[in-house]
Amino acid sequence: MKKISKFRFFNLILLVLLIVGCKSKTVSQPVKIQKPLSVSTTQIQPKTTAVTATQGTTQQNEFTYTYNPAGKPDPFEPFDISKIKPSAQLTPLQQFSLDQLILKGIIWGVSDAKAIIQDPTGKTYIVGKGAKIGKNNGEIVRILDDRVIILENYTDVFTGKIKTNEVTMQLKKTSQ
Repeated sequence: MKKISKFRFFNLILLVLLIVGCKSKTVSQPVKIQKPLSVSTTQIQPKTTAVTATQGTTQQNEFTYTYNPAGKPDPFEPFDISKIKPSAQLTPLQQFSLDQLILKGIIWGVSDAKAIIQDPTGKTYIVGKGAKIGKNNGEIVRILDDRVIILENYTDVFTGKIKTNEVTMQLKKTSQ
């Protein structure tokens, strides 16, 4: 019981000392207000009001916010996706549309069938399944004995959704 009463007595003395030590003191000098750090996107300019520094009063500063639109995009201008550059390097066959490319032949007898495709400049390329081809990010999905099946992704202009289009490149038959 003695330990509890000593503990309470000690807490009571500590509480009294805290109350006596927390009396408010008057400030005889004005308090200085520091300017906030300037941010590159905003400018904060102090607007000062004249207040005489007498005992019991402090100097007052008011800050006004001003917006600086320099170097920022216009939020009301429509977004132009033509300015976006493709992130991946394009293959030579991705620089032409599919109707400009000609299927010249199909190679059988290897582990995976290959297709020989000629571009408008006359260069030929040997490609396999999974090769990127055409301007609309087409990909070869099947190589058959007389044709190549390509899946293209495009954006529907009316709905804005990405759709898939299956395109067939037919091998031209030669007369013998």
